[in-house]
Amino acid sequence: MQIQTKLLIVFALSTFLISNIYAENKSNHNIEAITNHGTFLYQVDNTGESDVSNELQEIFNKLSSLEDVSASIIFSPGVYYLNSPVSIEMAGVKLIGHGHGGIDVHGANIKNGTIFHLGKGCTPYAITFNYAGRTKSFPAGESPWPNKNSKVEIENISFVGYNNTGVNTAEGYSRFRKDVPNFRELNWYPAKGRYDNVEKEGQRAIYLPPAPKGESWGWNKCELLRITGCYFTELYVAVEAAYTDVSYIDKNWFGQCTYALRLNGPGMMINNNLFADLETALTIEKTRFSTYSNNTFAYVGKCFEIKNISASSISGNVLENMKKNTGAAASGAFIFVEKSNGLNVIGNSVIHPHDSRKKTISIDAEPNGQSYIQFENSEHLIFSNNIINTPITQTVVRLHNCSQCVVIDNIINFGKGGNAVAETGECKGNFYRKLDLNDSDTFDIYKN
Repeated sequence: MQIQTKLLIVFALSTFLISNIYAENKSNHNIEAITNHGTFLYQVDNTGESDVSNELQEIFNKLSSLEDVSASIIFSPGVYYLNSPVSIEMAGVKLIGHGHGGIDVHGANIKNGTIFHLGKGCTPYAITFNYAGRTKSFPAGESPWPNKNSKVEIENISFVGYNNTGVNTAEGYSRFRKDVPNFRELNWYPAKGRYDNVEKEGQRAIYLPPAPKGESWGWNKCELLRITGCYFTELYVAVEAAYTDVSYIDKNWFGQCTYALRLNGPGMMINNNLFADLETALTIEKTRFSTYSNNTFAYVGKCFEIKNISASSISGNVLENMKKNTGAAASGAFIFVEKSNGLNVIGNSVIHPHDSRKKTISIDAEPNGQSYIQFENSEHLIFSNNIINTPITQTVVRLHNCSQCVVIDNIINFGKGGNAVAETGECKGNFYRKLDLNDSDTFDIYKN
């Protein structure tokens, strides 16, 4: 009797599980939009075989037309092919992918998770996030209310562009079978003829445009950008934002792009990301109270290109280039800062086995004269406890027109004829202390 009861329970459970699995497989949707107006289900082709740009735009338009809408738009695993740009107009929106994301279109070529595959016609801005307002303020309930917002979050989606470099990934390429051109010799700059005007037409995956002028006393801005667990590859720019108040860029993979991030605005927290095989990782227009920490860089030309930064830190980042990286990595630099105040650069580790000379663009004929690490017009800068290993035969770290800066306790190895740290221009009040290995305290005797 006991055996029969157990068999009945097992049969009932198995029937329940099978019926549930069957029901799930029968569900006729692969996009789910959870909004304050309810949940909406949609079905589009996610095989990557047909262009779904128009269908996605129609979905986004319908959702954006809902009054005072906020939405999480969830995409099932699969390939969503876009050959035309799309846009979303909401004050707050989150795009979510599923499955383990990531795709190396230069190597393993195995699709995973939710992929937005961007065609040649999906340019220059694949997905634009526009601004929207509310009928009344919260919590006071004032109406009308003139302010507009763009708050954007993207999670676990892979963005694959179209043939940004001379590698024809659209027709099939794998460095693992030694396809040409050599992967490690690439500049990651758009191939000649890919665009008529690179800057105007270059393919961006994510774009946050300048805010429109506010009505009355209204103020329009992107208050928050959050990107987590995403993958960007084969693009001119992965993420470009005209301005954001606060940005969280965390645990993403940026690979095989010309630019990974081009951002502007305060409150950037760009941490725990991988930047690999890039012309330039970060281009920052102007920022303050920001952190750039614990990021890993591999085979990258320029890591940090910053125009204006204050009260911020660059710490705990690591870069390793290899001798066979004779493309972008061999003509790059670790940090360039045009202007700063209160910048702390501490605890970074760099291995760069090239006697390189920095170029503005890696395909330029001549270097631009900047050092591998260069700070200009900087005040109250601290550069300490960094490790720089390179055979560069010129000055590695350069202070130009800097004052009240401290450069201490770094390990900087350089090539014959080079040196570690130098001042140029009008510098004053700076403090420099080398690590003198001959001035070491005596180690204690080891005891066990």
